[in-house]
Amino acid sequence: MKPQVNQDPGHKRDSDVPPMTETVPFTPLEEAIFYIERMHGPWNVQFEVETATRIDADRLRAAVIAACNVHPLARARKQPHDETDVRCHWAIPDAIADLPPETVTVADGLTASDISAFYRSRFDPVEELPFRVLVDRGEGHDDGDRVHICSNHVAADGVGGAQFVRSLCRAYRGDDLDAEPVSLSTARTVMGDDSPPSPRTALALLGDALGSLGTALREPARIAENGGDETEGWLFERRRLDDDLTERVLEAPPAEATVNDIMLAALHHCIHAWNREHGEPAGRISVMMPLNLRPREWFYDVVGMFTAIGSISTRRRDRRHPRTTLQTVVEQTGRIKDRDRATIPHEVLKLLPTRTPVGLKEWVPELLNGLGRRFVDTAVLSNLGRIPAPAPGFAPEDDPTFWFSPPSFRLAPVGIGVATVDGTVHVTGRYWRSEFDADAAAAFTDRYLDCLEAVVA
Repeated sequence: MKPQVNQDPGHKRDSDVPPMTETVPFTPLEEAIFYIERMHGPWNVQFEVETATRIDADRLRAAVIAACNVHPLARARKQPHDETDVRCHWAIPDAIADLPPETVTVADGLTASDISAFYRSRFDPVEELPFRVLVDRGEGHDDGDRVHICSNHVAADGVGGAQFVRSLCRAYRGDDLDAEPVSLSTARTVMGDDSPPSPRTALALLGDALGSLGTALREPARIAENGGDETEGWLFERRRLDDDLTERVLEAPPAEATVNDIMLAALHHCIHAWNREHGEPAGRISVMMPLNLRPREWFYDVVGMFTAIGSISTRRRDRRHPRTTLQTVVEQTGRIKDRDRATIPHEVLKLLPTRTPVGLKEWVPELLNGLGRRFVDTAVLSNLGRIPAPAPGFAPEDDPTFWFSPPSFRLAPVGIGVATVDGTVHVTGRYWRSEFDADAAAAFTDRYLDCLEAVVA
């Protein structure tokens, strides 16, 4: 690939950038997440793969390098910027031959606090690659290892992170890796990441904003605390659906409902029941739902951030019965899945003047304080769908096990991640430790599965 140097007027050439390096401007969505992380803490994405084998550290490092070399953004680092620059930029070398320190770590006897710290640690995008790997000795299948992969959300969404993990596993097994089906520049062109909003989209933005203003100004319910301490970070709970529930969710969903609709409806009911049990109100419940915007031709390919963010809300009367909740969810997701409406949160980020300095842009996330908390959802749910073959695994004999969760944070302390691998649905609960203790995290996860049963009963 011939290097291309972006000539954006706000870009300053950096003499430290080595030759054969492509410089790529951040998309508006990448910039937004970058500023949110700087102001409010990391939005790192969690992945885990259990294996029956003992991981060889050198072989794993070589596999990370191989995976980075087929996915451009996986080997990208952020160029330093001045407060007067108008864009942030990635520096993407044609290839890498080694890794920054601590990209791969192998350890014994890790505690829940150690695991939390691994995912909680903020990436330095200037010095680090967007992925780091931690091997937990003896915590996988049959005394094999558990491999944790932490993904920087600025560079990759859940689908992009999962694609990197699949490539990492294949490289470790010795399989040849396929190049991404489209170049990064083509992918961004298809997604329209750098184009200004069209007049039609601008009008849609205004109409949707006015239409939802009354709802948005009512702060969503907050999930009742149970235990917890002053520690920041997360607890993780992992569940596989049994065969009967898997069949009802995947093969026989209620009419017009998708697997994602079912998962969302169950989470709304779970929060409602949890708050009622703990004596907390649950008026309007709002769940953040990432939406993969990639075209069907490469729906599970290309490491990058190609996601829109939607919010699905229910009121008390919508939760009188699980099927009523499901119908309410189906109506809303149907509107969000319309391509133009799906990109609206994405397009909003382009409305800032193009010459706005980075030093001013980074203060935009302060809107999350005060009045802005009214726009922060109750919880987060992300469903990766059916992960394509070959399934993630570090050895041919591995029983495919793949855990994933989106970021959660203090106002939205629960993040539910769903991934279907080789016909098995994996559900991961991610709980903010200041709101939940270990018993509460396990109880909430079990209740969520009970609510899932009720939705498909």
